[in-house]
Formats: sequence, structure tokens, C-alpha cells
Amino acid sequence: MALPAVAYVRDAKAASRYDGVGGHGVPAEFNDNNWMVFDLSTLPTGYRLECLRTWNRTYGGCSERFLNGFVDLVGDGLKKTLDFCAEAGLETVTTPHALCKTADEYRKFGQDMSRAAEAAVPYGIKVGIHTTYDHFNVKFDGVTAWDTLMAGTSPLLQQQIDTSNTFHTGTDVVALLKKYRNRHYSVHLKENVPSKTATLGERPTDGGPLVPWKDVMDYLATEPVAWYVIEAEAIPDSLQPLSDSLRFIKAV
Repeated sequence: MALPAVAYVRDAKAASRYDGVGGHGVPAEFNDNNWMVFDLSTLPTGYRLECLRTWNRTYGGCSERFLNGFVDLVGDGLKKTLDFCAEAGLETVTTPHALCKTADEYRKFGQDMSRAAEAAVPYGIKVGIHTTYDHFNVKFDGVTAWDTLMAGTSPLLQQQIDTSNTFHTGTDVVALLKKYRNRHYSVHLKENVPSKTATLGERPTDGGPLVPWKDVMDYLATEPVAWYVIEAEAIPDSLQPLSDSLRFIKAV
């Protein structure tokens, strides 16, 4: 299967050895349309920005998840975040969630992110929300927290599905993709309850089922997905799980 695959390393120290600043280059598997994405959120802001500038200048890649956590996309912080992303040459910024407990708080979060997605249009930046376990395990009158926050949001707001977090809760991943069709600028590909190496297609540690990769990838092929983020991060100082995962997903 031909796809613009993305490899992902979460550990900032490991990232600094491969981000172009360290000058170590990238393995042969990750060339042409196959890019590596590093989470640099724990690095100092100045160095992080230089890493992103150097990475994008050298490899043309997109570090779409560099802000991993509670991204400031509300009020006065929204412009600062978008200005930072624009200066770093990023295409998209995604946040997992706010600290929500009630249905009203989830609705407000969804509307806040919806406004952020619209405000980001002049920057050419996509804004999205990353799925977590709580989004599907928490329900209000039978409605998941995810559907609660997504209700009435702008179609510009992206749904960044994490296949592991979503599938492990018993959620039908393909049905969820179809429900919010064409809102998947990027997708996180991660195995259900990852194994020790977290390689895609490798049996989960609890003996549970694998993510239904063929169904997921066949559907995603019908959408204009820009980035497939392979999340194989159990061994942060090795790219082997990423290489193995890339080969697996391209063979699906």
C-alpha cells in the first residue's frame, strides 16, 4: 500500500540525535514520502524551535505533534501558539484534551477547539483533538465524551484518532472514522495494548486482538489523509520498531 507514512519518536533526548541538528541523518526506509516526526515538547522553547526549523529545512517534514499535552489554543494564548507554529513551519497542531469532568466542560472544550480551527485557517494550519481512553469510556446519558465534545463543532476541527486508545475501549474504529468523515488530516497508528517493542502487527502483551488494520487502512485510503503517524515508542532510542512497523503497514 502506498501511503505518506510517518514514523514517530516521543523521547526528546532520542529526537535530538535524529532531528537534523545532531546531524545523524535518517535511515533509508524514511525517504521520499516517508517522514519521521519527533515530539520535542520537553525541550526548551528556543532549542525546540531551532530543531523544528532545521528539520523542516533539511527534510521538508512536518512535526505535527510537537506540542504534546495541553496546548494553549484559547483566548490570548491562541494567537501566540499559532504564531509559534507558523514560524516553525508546521502544518498542524493537535491536543489530546482539556481537564474535563462534566458534559458541559467537554462541550465547551469542543467549541473552544472549533473556534481555534477556524482561527488557524489564515495560517494554513490544521487544529485537531487526539483521542484518549476517557473520550470513549466516559459517557453522559449514554453519549460518549467524544461525541459530546464533537457535537456541533466546525468541520474544520480535525479528529486525530489513536487506533490503540480507540480500539481498546471497544469502539469500532472504522465506524468512528466514517462518522467524522474527511476530518483526518493525521492519524496515529498504534497497536492495541502494544507489545514490548510496540511494533504494529505484533501480538499485544495481554493476548488481545490486533487492531483491524486492513479495514482501517482500506477506509483511510478513501480520505485525503496527509499524515500517518506510526507510534512505536516503547524503545525510544531505537528506530527498529518504526522500520518494522512501516514495512508491516505498507504490506497491509
